[in-house]
Amino acid sequence: MSTHFPNGVTNVTKESTFGDLKEMVPNKYTTFWADFVTPADLGAPAFNGGPAGAVSCNMWDITVVDSGGDNASVISCTDGAGGFLTITTDNAENDGVALQSKVEPFNIDESKETFFETRLKVGDATQTDWLCGLAIKDTTPFAGLSDSITFKCDDESTAIRLVSETNMSGSIVSASVTAVASMTDDTFVKLGYHFDGFSNIKVYADDVHVGTVSVVSGTNLVTDEDMAPIIAVLTGEAAANTITVDYIAAMQEK
Repeated sequence: MSTHFPNGVTNVTKESTFGDLKEMVPNKYTTFWADFVTPADLGAPAFNGGPAGAVSCNMWDITVVDSGGDNASVISCTDGAGGFLTITTDNAENDGVALQSKVEPFNIDESKETFFETRLKVGDATQTDWLCGLAIKDTTPFAGLSDSITFKCDDESTAIRLVSETNMSGSIVSASVTAVASMTDDTFVKLGYHFDGFSNIKVYADDVHVGTVSVVSGTNLVTDEDMAPIIAVLTGEAAANTITVDYIAAMQEK
């Protein structure tokens, strides 16, 4: 049963500018939400699926790995409850596609809570490399991200891990939760993390807390770089593989 507040509800003090506003004020969090309901959610309202190398988006930077040069990888918004982003790689091993927000709106601050969540699936769980989370802008994410907090799953493995990494000390140092969840062919998994604004990242799989990683600024937590949402996929065999994303969400205290 719904709870009703016909007289309004607010999240600010009476004395503030919005003290008499009868709804929540949206200036408490920086919010990123991509639900992929329509092509407009790709930042390409006139685009309805096609070669990844031909997509021009005002929301995402797109990087394509295409060893054969035939431009056969495909990005599209596809049918399904809630709408999906579907990325299909080209058909040579280690061909792939990465999408990263054009703007880096998140900066991990040791006093600011940060939240990230996605729901996704892959067609072939053991022959697909993928990562999703927040990261410094990088056109070669699979070569190694210098600064990020991302979920990762490698070719020849179904184990999902959460990795927090930074090069603030001059070399990349990381901390991880290595057994977040296990991928299964064509089966969605919901993945999320919550940085508490101090020294812990709580990790969730399908709304269950599965682990916590302790992090330290400058050692294994990036606090000196802006970051952007990223989703990237490579095929691990000489065949095209697909990742399907229901949504990508990130929020951070202002």
